[in-house]
Amino acid sequence: MIEIDPLMGLRMINDGSVSLLSTRREGKTNVSTVSWQMPLSQDPPMLGISLTPSCLSNELLRESGEFVLSIPDASLIAETHYCGTHRGDSEDKVRSMQFRTMRARKVIPLLVTNCIGHLECAVRDVYPFGDRLFYASRVVAALVEEDYFDNGWNENAQTLHHLGGDRYKTGGGILDAKIWPLPQQMPNLPPLF
Repeated sequence: MIEIDPLMGLRMINDGSVSLLSTRREGKTNVSTVSWQMPLSQDPPMLGISLTPSCLSNELLRESGEFVLSIPDASLIAETHYCGTHRGDSEDKVRSMQFRTMRARKVIPLLVTNCIGHLECAVRDVYPFGDRLFYASRVVAALVEEDYFDNGWNENAQTLHHLGGDRYKTGGGILDAKIWPLPQQMPNLPPLF
């Protein structure tokens, strides 16, 4: 695992992949699934997450002001789904899912080392939106498994994308965009049909 610039780390969530949210207070750790997260700012590097107010992660996060987003790959689909459908106040999901953890570099919550990337975050602001709380947070450190990341996820990274209910998909192939010529610069081609 290597540390990368927090700004570059924001690319870990550009694809809309699901993350595992790690929160911790007074030795109590919870891991829950988050599928509503997004980059907010490059300078400073910031992201936003949306949580249900009644969940344990929200309680721990409001008290500690710090969290880690760990990015699972497709091999963790069962664990990811479980963490999103079971409450942490009645069980220790880290133990139940047999997650390996390690200390973060700059925040108190733990990294779920089974995952391929990690964003360590400090909460800046909290906003109520409908039935959710939105956390605007600064990325203070970013770590990634280098076999999966080349200035962004590479072909080895099979990130998970939640489609609703118990359905997920993985990221598809990677396409490199090219700047197309302006219409007046295109050659005269015969019609296709």
